[in-house]
Amino acid sequence: MPPAEQMVLALQQCPIVVSLQNSEHMALAIASKAKVIMVSSGDIFNIVPMCQELRKHHKIVLAHTDLIGGMGKDKVAVRYLKERAGVDGIVTPNGQLIVAAHKEGLITAQRVFAHDTPSIASGINALKQSKPDFIEIMPGIAVLKVAELIKRRFSQPIIAAGLIRTPQDVRQVLKAGAIAADTSSRQLWSYPETEVIETRNSG
Repeated sequence: MPPAEQMVLALQQCPIVVSLQNSEHMALAIASKAKVIMVSSGDIFNIVPMCQELRKHHKIVLAHTDLIGGMGKDKVAVRYLKERAGVDGIVTPNGQLIVAAHKEGLITAQRVFAHDTPSIASGINALKQSKPDFIEIMPGIAVLKVAELIKRRFSQPIIAAGLIRTPQDVRQVLKAGAIAADTSSRQLWSYPETEVIETRNSG
C-alpha cells in the first residue's frame, strides 16, 4: 500500500495530526491515540533521534521542514530527512520541496494559507504545480469557508491546521470536509476520547 494511503487509513482511525512543538511532550505524543506525528520543532542535531523514537512506536512521522533549525530548503534537506531521520513525509508551503519529496517517495502535505482571497488564489496555483498528497489549510478554522472551493479543484484530502483548540473545533472542520486536524493542543491528541472525557466532566 502506498505511504499516502497508509496515512489516510491512520487518520480515519484517529483524525488528529499531532504537532510536536516541544521534545518534552514526546512521551505524551507516543502515548496518544494519534497515529500521525508532525515534528515541528528541534534542529538538525536532534531531529534524527526524535524521529527514530517515534517510528519505533509505530507512528507515521512527518517533518515540517520550515520549523526545524538548520534545515535547508532544497532537495538535499529532503534526502537528509528521509535517509538520516527516517521520516515518512514532509509538511511545507514550499512547492519545490513537495516535488523533491515526491521523487524520494515521501508523503507530502503542502500548507496553504487562507488568510484572504489573494492568499487562497496563490495557494491554489501552487497546488496545481506541486500536486501534493495532502492539502493543509492554515488556519484550520478557515476550512469552514474554503473546503468546498478546494474540493471543487482538487481530490487530495484536506488537513485543517492551526487554531484547533477544542473538540468542537475538530468536529467542525471534519464536518466541513477535512480528513484531520493538525494541532499542538495536547488535550486533543487522543480525540475522540477527549470529547468523552469533556462530556463527563461537564455532566
